[in-house]
Amino acid sequence: MFKAEKHVLTSQDGTKITAYDHGGSGETIVFVHYLGGIAQAWEPVIKYFTDKYRVLTYDLRGHGQSGQPDNGYTFEDTANDLESVINHFRLDKVHLVGSSYGCMVGLYYAAMRRVRVLSLVNIDGAMINDTGEGGLYEESLEEHLAKFEGQFDPDYESVDAFKQYYRNNWEPWNEARANYVNHFEPRVKENGTVGGITTEKTIKNIISEIYYVDFLTWYEKTECPVLFLPAEKENHLEKSMRFIEKASKGLPYSKTVLIPNTTHLMMYDHGKELAEAVQKFYAELPISQKSSR
Repeated sequence: MFKAEKHVLTSQDGTKITAYDHGGSGETIVFVHYLGGIAQAWEPVIKYFTDKYRVLTYDLRGHGQSGQPDNGYTFEDTANDLESVINHFRLDKVHLVGSSYGCMVGLYYAAMRRVRVLSLVNIDGAMINDTGEGGLYEESLEEHLAKFEGQFDPDYESVDAFKQYYRNNWEPWNEARANYVNHFEPRVKENGTVGGITTEKTIKNIISEIYYVDFLTWYEKTECPVLFLPAEKENHLEKSMRFIEKASKGLPYSKTVLIPNTTHLMMYDHGKELAEAVQKFYAELPISQKSSR
């Protein structure tokens, strides 16, 4: 695991949440990872922030070393988890940086716990709806889940087989991706194979919570500045840009940055450029959005 001080805490419903304090001083940034990931996903960018900010990460429920209850994957549940992390470290307000599903978790928190958030950075997430006008899909939730049957939690014969699969298929393969895969902690299944920590049931629960959400209704309630970082190489970029335009209209301050050649999980191959975009955004924030903590 990456170098950090590990903290184990309990969310409001009793679920164990594992958080990591990476040190630093100044305002606090909480990084929120993507669906199926773990806190370590942020390792490629953390080093760019600890000289000016305190950095925290945590494993979302159902991920990494946090608990994985059978149910309890609403966005209110994730908001309670995030609030438990912030309260554990005795913080008043924080900056939130999310990736994919982590953007949705952060956006909901920013909309419903407005006084606790200094700013929100969304890295190719919560910038297009799954369904509805301009959404990604037209099928029902049941049809959507059926399309991916057997793909949410594939079986691997061994940890080595898991790692080899990602070496062969996770492009562009580089040091950041290799480091993430090398720290893979397997879940041994009943059939003797291994897989990721997040089970198929958990992934389906989370997708079911996301599928019919209209993120515009959450942006309408958001009062903090927002940085949108869409991925240039994703095939729904034009839809995302139209959505961002709509979402930005009601925000007090927003900015959109398109980093060239980026893909969905851009922290792995554009970590430096990603960090620079976030830092510039922070430097441009209105004085009213800055905090001593």
